[in-house]
Amino acid sequence: MTTAETEIPPTGVAGSDLERQAARRLADKLRERGRSVSVESVSVRISEGSSISIHALLALVAGLIGLKFPLVGAALVLMAAFSFYAERCLGLPIIGRLLPTRASQNVMSPPPGPAWQQDVEIVLTAGYDLPASYPTGEWLSRRFSGRITTDRIVLWAGMVPVFVALMLDAAGIDGFGPQLIQLIGSAVLLSMVAAQVDRGLAEDAEAAEADMKATENLLAVLDEAIDEADGDPPIAVCFFGAETGSAQGAAEFFKEFENDLRAEDAAVINFVNGAEPGTVLTRKARVLVTAREGDLASMKMNDEMANESPLKPEPAILRSVTAATIARRRGLRSTTVVGSGDDAVDVGLDIVDNSSPE
Repeated sequence: MTTAETEIPPTGVAGSDLERQAARRLADKLRERGRSVSVESVSVRISEGSSISIHALLALVAGLIGLKFPLVGAALVLMAAFSFYAERCLGLPIIGRLLPTRASQNVMSPPPGPAWQQDVEIVLTAGYDLPASYPTGEWLSRRFSGRITTDRIVLWAGMVPVFVALMLDAAGIDGFGPQLIQLIGSAVLLSMVAAQVDRGLAEDAEAAEADMKATENLLAVLDEAIDEADGDPPIAVCFFGAETGSAQGAAEFFKEFENDLRAEDAAVINFVNGAEPGTVLTRKARVLVTAREGDLASMKMNDEMANESPLKPEPAILRSVTAATIARRRGLRSTTVVGSGDDAVDVGLDIVDNSSPE
């Protein structure tokens, strides 16, 4: 398989000057392929680490209030837990709306306009901002193969025990047991706040070459589709900024275009970079497609779109939110291709071929 040169210079963290430079470079790469492009500024919330810390601290403070007023404390913990679940699982920020915003960029081809209402059958997407180095999250992923994550620890090992302890106190069941349960839950919440501080201190400034594989895969699929098509194929391309912060770039995009894409029964094919061979994301170095995405409550994806691929990609459960997750929440067909190199490109092309509404 022959593909055009797809090398992409390093990018930076969401909202940085390096990210803006990367958006311009990606736009240039698309223009080199004869496509019209628009770089759209989007307003996104600050890092997900800050949201995790705020919810954990609110639950912790509510637990302290509950030492004197158990029912009040329990109600506040429940509110924090509901807000955390809604934001991390459903993409509906509640308390998170109080956090400040910053600017990021989405690179779109074609630009917003009539083409989105009649000429788009497939949307190829990839995030291009750099995932912040996250020592705690990386250790959890290696040790537990993605089954135990920060979000799950905060909710199930932190907030829930504090809530249970306060309800036991409110019911008149006191003593060492409820106190121990609340102590353990509070310690977990504090440790997760410390993990987010560690995350912020470890944040990198530039991406390594491997971090850009997803965008290279997308461009290679686009090149092949252009070569095979008689004219410009009905494919849109979106490079999303702020994707590592719960797919915020994608969330802003789909707010505007969900109706047009649903009317065309368009399919969203998202690309993420696979991990090193032998790890959970690339078992036996095979390309994967998502069966489910998300953390607290996984959402079923359209992995059936790839069933006819001759490479037979294995299903994967991703513990992070991607553009495909956001698209699926809004009623669109979507899946994510996990992997790198020619095999990932071939799987992407097979899904494109099998996803036409016709």
